[in-house]
Amino acid sequence: MGFRFLGGSQVTLLASKTSQRYRIQSEQFEDLWLITNELIIRLQEYFEKQGIKDFTCSFSGSVPLEEYFELIDHHFELRINGEKLEELLSERAVQFRAIQRRLLTRFKDKTPAPLQHLDTLLDGTYKQVIALADAVEENQDNLFQSFTRLKSATHLVILLIGLWQKLSADQIAILEAAFLPLQQDTQELGWEETVDAALSHLLKTCLSKSSKEQALNLNSQLGIPKDTSQLKKHITLFCDRLAKGGRLCLSTDAAAPQTMVMPEETLNKESGVMVDHDS
Repeated sequence: MGFRFLGGSQVTLLASKTSQRYRIQSEQFEDLWLITNELIIRLQEYFEKQGIKDFTCSFSGSVPLEEYFELIDHHFELRINGEKLEELLSERAVQFRAIQRRLLTRFKDKTPAPLQHLDTLLDGTYKQVIALADAVEENQDNLFQSFTRLKSATHLVILLIGLWQKLSADQIAILEAAFLPLQQDTQELGWEETVDAALSHLLKTCLSKSSKEQALNLNSQLGIPKDTSQLKKHITLFCDRLAKGGRLCLSTDAAAPQTMVMPEETLNKESGVMVDHDS
């Protein structure tokens, strides 16, 4: 079964003939979330109507972090680009006002001196200001779209981690609070630094390996990072700690390790997820 979104992207849902498995695949990683989530909801509703109480869904692959990281890098690149464009726009605006003041001084003088091409410079600076303002606006639109795609991909990652580790509703709520702290991000407070701070807190509390990690102090001030390497490292470490038995909880005392088995890789080169169900 195929689905086409309004944007033109397609998602394909395949059901196995020999096992209780579904494969959802798409060229765009972030597009998988809506169909995957809807499939799980409809399966749960169907088996609930059938009176089957022990129905469960599971994810039989590893969390596709590589595709997720590509979306993070693209979003962060647009944030950095926006910051540079705004700095350039501010510089050109200051230059434009300075030229205006010099021209006004010349025009007010009772014995006007030659303009010395100040009018040409003013016109060129004005065109630069307009071009930069358009570039800032275009980058903001691209950033908004990128953040929307990043949120969809994040919803998918949360969903897959929940199925993979069979997390409770409370644990999924902790995941959502850590990975989706903002409805929209700004240059002053963005998704990357906010999520990194939340994951750092979890890694140093309920998912810590020793009391020494718990004693480490977190940076109380958030600012745009230089790159996404630390964030991606923390996301990878977060998944690794969960795979090795870490428990998500608000109290470090309850974070007792459990024995868990690492899943086998089942993803193709094309972005996709495999969902199993038992009934």
